[in-house]
Amino acid sequence: SKIFELFFRYRLELSLSDTAVQCGISESQIKPILEKLTEREWLFFSKRKKTYSYGMKLLPFTRENVLKAELVRQFTPIMRQLSTVCNQGTMLNFLEGVKSVCIQKINANNSIHIATRVGGESPLHAGSSSRVLLAYAPEAVRASILSSPLKKYTPFTITSPEELNKSLFEIRRTGCCCSVEEMNPGASSVSCAILDESNNILAALSIIGT
Repeated sequence: SKIFELFFRYRLELSLSDTAVQCGISESQIKPILEKLTEREWLFFSKRKKTYSYGMKLLPFTRENVLKAELVRQFTPIMRQLSTVCNQGTMLNFLEGVKSVCIQKINANNSIHIATRVGGESPLHAGSSSRVLLAYAPEAVRASILSSPLKKYTPFTITSPEELNKSLFEIRRTGCCCSVEEMNPGASSVSCAILDESNNILAALSIIGT
């Protein structure tokens, strides 16, 4: 299940050694499994880069869409209530690969309009919901983001890997995150982590306003 999580849900591209580290077993143990999955076209092996990534034959085995639908079903009433009480927009985001994906949003009548559409993607380093998802993502996902250039969207976007890593530590400590104009001028948000019984991230719930 760890292999399916790494390669399909998080859409990672990993070498043999990186996969072994993430799964907590030796290379000699994981290699036959990866080779078998590649043979069945459930994984794709790049001979040039010596890395594995997900293959399309994994698609029928994912429960990702079922999980997203259930999260939307359960949290939409809560989001509507929060939006009414706070008179602010609310949004529900899901970690998909190395992006944050909006799976539900509620716009308040007298508040800032949430421009992000349902299905829209956002980078993981900018904005409160994205950083919540990144904070609880597997180590390989965090390492991928921290080692990549961090695009600056506004003067308030975090672009320092050290500062971002410090923020992620604080989010894991508190379970929530605040953002002020990191993605869009004039927009602020507060997000909290939605976790399962094993403290794995399911989604991020946000209140968005000015």
